[in-house]
Formats: sequence, structure tokens, C-alpha cells
Amino acid sequence: MFYEIIPQLGYSPYQMCLLFIFWSFFGWGMECCVHTLKMGAYSDRGFLSMPLCPIYGFGVLIINIALSGLVEHPLLMFVCSAAICTTFEFLVGVAMKKLFHAMWWDYSDEHFNFHGYICLKVTLEWGIACVLAECVARPVVEGVLFMIPPLPGTVFIIVMGVLIIIDTVMSVMTVNHINVELKELTDLTGAMYDLADRIGRNLGETALETQERGNEIYAAAYLAGENVSESLETISSDIRTSTEEQLERMRRRYDAIAAFTNRRERRMLNAFPTMHSTEYSDAFETVRKKLRESIGGKMKDAE
Repeated sequence: MFYEIIPQLGYSPYQMCLLFIFWSFFGWGMECCVHTLKMGAYSDRGFLSMPLCPIYGFGVLIINIALSGLVEHPLLMFVCSAAICTTFEFLVGVAMKKLFHAMWWDYSDEHFNFHGYICLKVTLEWGIACVLAECVARPVVEGVLFMIPPLPGTVFIIVMGVLIIIDTVMSVMTVNHINVELKELTDLTGAMYDLADRIGRNLGETALETQERGNEIYAAAYLAGENVSESLETISSDIRTSTEEQLERMRRRYDAIAAFTNRRERRMLNAFPTMHSTEYSDAFETVRKKLRESIGGKMKDAE
């Protein structure tokens, strides 16, 4: 069954698995090359830590199955594949935003975009890429892949399948942890603002209370022959010191979280340079800024 061709699809499950892995790897390599040239530095792309971008694997499989009869009509292939891939990209973008509360890519700066999910420029690129993949690369790729003997091919598919599942679970956990940390950063920001405001109000109230009680205290001290100026300073400074220490602890915790020292988290943020959080935008931009600063610092040190 695993090796039998399904007439409606034109492929066996075995063949589809091989094609998915190959095109996922090819898509990852293409993404890395394009963004490395664009950014001027190596950029590891994709949701997974593995060198795979599943959206390309699924995309090419969909085109192979749905448009196999249009190989002799490149123009029609271009239009249909561009429409299918753009729709697929839009649905994936919306789904990931709903699941992870973030825009993973954003075409808002491009002309003729739709809510940042898709744009005309990328749609045209999808069409061209699919025509090349279907009309030029497909015969060669399938000719080579389908020559792989079933036994080693199946072992390879099983191993890759297990690794992809593990990587997917780890990546989802990483994204969820990023959201937890962004929420804590947002909460800490609000708490620090409230505490700083309280410091100002408490110092003002303490000063008023000290002034009101000052005459009585100094009068009593004068009659008793004592000097209590140091005690008055201690009363006012204790409140300030305690609150400022609490604020400093919050600041240290904030800086520790914002540093994002976890390797998988940093890789995820670097892999999607236009990614932004829809729930914790301010905290996310703070993290992104610190990450850019740390990368810039390392590059200067290397020079």
C-alpha cells in the first residue's frame, strides 16, 4: 500500500514522502540564499531547526498533484500555480497568527499587499518558481528520487519523519515559551511604571508627614535635650530604599528575560526578521532591538 500509486494523486505515499522532504530542503536552501544575499549575513530560515521548510514541500506537492496536466501550457501553469501558492501562503499565515499570536512574515511594505500576508511581488515569484519546478526540475528530481531502493528510502523517510515530529514539537514549545516571556516582560513593564509612580507619591507623602510632625518631634527633642535629625532622615530614606530595591530587582529580571539567551528562541527570531507579536508588540520590539544590538556587538568584536 505504501508503495502503490494512488490513481487520483498520481503518486504513491512513498513517493510523496520523498518529494516532500526534497522540496522542503530545497525551499530552505533557497530561502537561506536569498535572505543571506539580502541581509549581507547568513540567515537560517524556517520554523524548524532542521534544514527544512515544510511550506515548500507541501506547496510543490499540491502543484504536482493539482496541475500535472498543465505542463504543456506554461502560461496557464503560471497563473494557476501563483493563485494556489498565494492562497496557501495566506491560509498558513492566518493559521499561524491565530495559533501563535504573531505575524511570521509581513509584506506591509510591499506594493499591492493584503494585510501583510501576501503581495503581488511574491505571487509573481511563486508563479515563476512553480513553472520552473514543474516544467524543468520535476522530471530530473523525480527521476533521481524514484531510483532510490524502497528499503533504504523507507528507513530514510521513517528517520526523517521522527526527527520532523520532534523538531515540530520543540519549535511549538519554543514559540509558546517566547509568548510566556513576552507576557512577563509586558507585566514587568507595567509593574515598574506603577512602582516608579508610587515612589514619587510616597516620597511626597512622606515629606508632608515629616513636615507636619516635624515641629512636634523637634520640640519634644529640644525639651529632652536630644538630636533626632538622623532618625527623621532614616524614616524617609527607609521607604525610598526599600521601594528602589524592589524596582531594581524588577529591572534585573526584565533585562535577563529581554536578553533571550535561549539558542532556539534566538534562532527563531533571526529566522523571521519581519515577525512581530500581535499581543505583546512593545515587549517584542524591545527583545528584537536587544537581539540586533548583541549581534552587532559580536560582529564588531569579530572585526
